[in-house]
Amino acid sequence: MKSIAFFVLVLSALIIGSVSWETEASNTARKQSAVTNFHRAVVLHGVTLKGEYLFVHDDAAMQRGEACTYVYEGNAPIPKKLVVSFHCVPVQRMKAKNFILRSVETSPGLIELQEFQFAGDTEGHGVPTSIDQHLNK
Repeated sequence: MKSIAFFVLVLSALIIGSVSWETEASNTARKQSAVTNFHRAVVLHGVTLKGEYLFVHDDAAMQRGEACTYVYEGNAPIPKKLVVSFHCVPVQRMKAKNFILRSVETSPGLIELQEFQFAGDTEGHGVPTSIDQHLNK
C-alpha cells in the first residue's frame, strides 16, 4: 500500500512539474514595443528613417524563424505604415534602463542603425546584414 501511495505522489509531482514548465515557457513568448524619434536621417536595413517610428519585436515569430522585428512609421502598428521588417540577431547585453539604439556612422553624415534594445531587457536585437531578409513597403 505504501508503494502505491509513493508511486502516486511521484507521478503527481512529475505532472505538476511539467505543467509548470510548459506554462513558464509559454509566458516567455511576448511582444515588446517602443517609440522613438529620429531627428537626423538614420538607415535601418536599407531604409532611411526620419521622424517618429514604432519598433515592435515578436518573440513567438523569432522562435519560429520568421521576421520578428517590425518598424512602423508613427506610433501605432498600422499595417500600411510598416516600413521594414526582418529577423533580428539576438545579442546579450547588460540590462537596459531605457530603450537603446546602437548605430555607427558608416560614412560622413550617414548613420546606420545596427541594434536596438528594450528597457529592462538583457537582450539586444541586432540588424542582420543581408538586405534580402526584410520587407520594404
